[in-house]
Amino acid sequence: MTFKMRAGLAAIALLGLVTHPAAAVELVHGSWAPAGDHLNTTALPNAFKAIADATKGEIKWKLVAGGQLADGKGSFQAVQDGLIQGGLGISVFVPNLLPSLNVIYTTIIFDEDVVAVTGAATETMLLNCPSCIEEFKKMNAIFIGGFTGSPYAMYCTSPIKSVTEMKGKRIRATGGASDLFTIAGATAIGATPTEAASLLQRGGMDCVWGLYEWLKVYGYGDFAKNITDYRLGLTGPAIGMMLNRDAWLKFTPEQKKLHLRQAAYVSAEMGIGDYVIKEEAILKEVMSTKNVVLVPADRKEFDELVAKYKAIETSRTLKNAASFGVKDAGSIISAYERNVEKWKKLSPGIGRDIKKFEEAMWREVYEKVDPEKL
Repeated sequence: MTFKMRAGLAAIALLGLVTHPAAAVELVHGSWAPAGDHLNTTALPNAFKAIADATKGEIKWKLVAGGQLADGKGSFQAVQDGLIQGGLGISVFVPNLLPSLNVIYTTIIFDEDVVAVTGAATETMLLNCPSCIEEFKKMNAIFIGGFTGSPYAMYCTSPIKSVTEMKGKRIRATGGASDLFTIAGATAIGATPTEAASLLQRGGMDCVWGLYEWLKVYGYGDFAKNITDYRLGLTGPAIGMMLNRDAWLKFTPEQKKLHLRQAAYVSAEMGIGDYVIKEEAILKEVMSTKNVVLVPADRKEFDELVAKYKAIETSRTLKNAASFGVKDAGSIISAYERNVEKWKKLSPGIGRDIKKFEEAMWREVYEKVDPEKL
């Protein structure tokens, strides 16, 4: 199907929502993540089913996964134009469009508490970042369903035990991690996860800064079999439900609240179901089936690398944000730091319970969002 044909079909679907808001309408969510990604197999399907059931079929979301309609960068334009009414959004792919959200995303949290950082990142973007909302309005979109991944790892085509051995390596990295690897003497390549797969295969890249899950869903484990055993920070939030604003504005107040309720579920399901439980299972799987190995790391060298990066992170982030006209970057960073500490106190009571996390995300974040101001 051509781009023009897809645009026409999407416009017809959106027209149905605009002119007949009470009639059943099917909206399209074009997720560029692989079909086997947890977002596409579990989080979004469950959320969309709950929305369809609650509205008695008046609102139905069709999920088209694997980048069939738009890739990681193209999803922003596709959502803005209404080619798709929903998509997966990663701000580092379009820092010029979303510089305020990028302040959060490029702040690396060197911690392994996925629950705390997912809660903090999502709360910051929705409740403490007015400029984030304004940037999405300019691109005719709204953003809910935020989550961070697990602590990132570095996996390579050959074993790397120390920072010294990183010198000259070509490493897939985005956001603040680009500076982290530059300090180590490596070359950071800002490829999307999909692009990185072909680069690894062709020998155009030595390592990936990524999640354990990617070793399976993107096939990295076929080429990058050496995981340096040192976790290199959490980043986010990814936007699991980046929605076309014209479509959003046609929802009733109850329908908007329903989407916010399911966004709390998406955040929780991805945070624990994917990036805690599934991450652990996939690591064991690829070590067993693909001969992926954990390479002992020189922890002293890596600790020193992290310290050097953290010493410049805030000034670098503020400088980059200012270049894009962000005036409240300092307050965004401060709010994020406060929220991390807040959620680290909540995290022990949540544990690995997805339902408890969903309730906490609703109580602490989504219930406080005014859907009319998104």
